[in-house]
Amino acid sequence: MRDELRFDPPVGAIPVSHRGKSLALVKGLGAHALRLELEVRLPAVAQAGRVLMLETDLHAPAGTGSLLWLGSAAVTVPFEPGALERPHLQYVLPNTLVRALEERRRGSLHLALDIRAVLPQASVHPGCPDVQLRLDITESHWFQQLEGLGRSLGVEMLVPFPSPGRPGHKAADHLLEAQRRLREDDIDGALTSARHALEHIERSSGWAKPGKKPKRERNVSERWAVIRKAIEEQTTAIGPRHSGTDTPLGHTRADAETIIALTAALTHLID
Repeated sequence: MRDELRFDPPVGAIPVSHRGKSLALVKGLGAHALRLELEVRLPAVAQAGRVLMLETDLHAPAGTGSLLWLGSAAVTVPFEPGALERPHLQYVLPNTLVRALEERRRGSLHLALDIRAVLPQASVHPGCPDVQLRLDITESHWFQQLEGLGRSLGVEMLVPFPSPGRPGHKAADHLLEAQRRLREDDIDGALTSARHALEHIERSSGWAKPGKKPKRERNVSERWAVIRKAIEEQTTAIGPRHSGTDTPLGHTRADAETIIALTAALTHLID
């Protein structure tokens, strides 16, 4: 997608564009970096000074004409008449924003980049009107970037974010703590936080315990109560013993990820 930064003469128009496959998500701890590359063709004029400053804001459509703000970034490139510059911009995205992008996406990912440009060494410090560059990221390329972040992000994106005062809010808080501990490789701590979430679900759900009622006679809430209890039992350290010792086998990271995901699914039912 190409647009133009239009300065007053003698600089005139500076074409600016973005190549879709240059966008990349770089894995971080609790937050990730979204990097993209612009392509700027500088005009063959000598009166503009030595640098071009670009200030940017990145947005994503959020429905009803509004935009979800993703961050700001600025970059300075040398102004060499006639040169082609490819500056890189970087925006820090917490997991919540990555999840919001995925929830709003329908097919390709559509972003909008607002660009303000200034030539500080040119006469009277000329700037130009803001330009909005549309970025269209193919679904296949976006999936490739998400896969590069690892499967833990997929688990984190399942956790609901109910507003304060809603029944699922405290359970979601416990799950966010479980995810934080899992990122620190504290599997037992993650399971403890998940168990606290399951206990809150039990108190808030109103699901009746089926007792000795036959399985086929249980109603929907009684079946959910049984499922919740089974997941809670999976958070304990009880299990087969190592051969010749009294030490129980520990949970794996995959166990913890699955328990968090299952608990997150139950949280949706009580909110």
